[in-house]
Amino acid sequence: MAGKEAILRQILVITDGCSNLGVSPVDAAAKAKQRRIVVNVIGVVDKGEIGMVGREEAYSIADAGGGMCRIVEPADLSATVQMLTRQTMQLTLHEVVNEELMQVMGKSAEDLPPVDRSKVMQVLDKLEDEVRIQLVVAVDMSASMKDKLPTVREAIRDLALSLHARQGAAEVAVIGFPGDHDDPVRLIQPFRADVDVTALERQLAARGGTPTGPAIEYAVQMFDQLRELPPGAEEDLPLRRTWGGSAI
Repeated sequence: MAGKEAILRQILVITDGCSNLGVSPVDAAAKAKQRRIVVNVIGVVDKGEIGMVGREEAYSIADAGGGMCRIVEPADLSATVQMLTRQTMQLTLHEVVNEELMQVMGKSAEDLPPVDRSKVMQVLDKLEDEVRIQLVVAVDMSASMKDKLPTVREAIRDLALSLHARQGAAEVAVIGFPGDHDDPVRLIQPFRADVDVTALERQLAARGGTPTGPAIEYAVQMFDQLRELPPGAEEDLPLRRTWGGSAI
């Protein structure tokens, strides 16, 4: 990581599962992982057979996306969002540091003598506080999520506050699925350093089906476009979208 800024890219999907529109969310998550974008999933699922299907889908998406999955009650959502984001950051940094150690020394951190391993842990702690984070929160806005969306709004706001308690920069974007009419995804806010609470209140509203796969694809395209921009040009970023290879 020497010589260039370290950036961690994550997609956080908050859903009750049961995707039923568009491409497979598992396939979309696997493609995101190939782009070094981690896909985490928080399942706010109900009980019964439908909840079981949603739970299985949530774990499958996270597994394909190289991320973590947590199944939670709405009351625990805010703390879980923060914990999951931090745990993924720690794991990703550990993997990156181990890759560099293997290249330079032919050893991982676990193989180092205690004194050297302690120094590596200190570096990891510093990186965790200073690394730049780019995060897309993808919120399931299907009809079955209606009663859970107020809690989701609060969780996103709390997450942004926790990220900015760190020294490192953080940009958070929020998308909702489905969007309006035939559009599978709605851009709630582009990458920015804070959360637009008004936009969350106005635009996070339950409607329609569950196009989880298209939402993950949309998030990956947001990262692709962000990589093309000079630093500081992210604010109010318009998105060039393609579905099935054709632009809309």
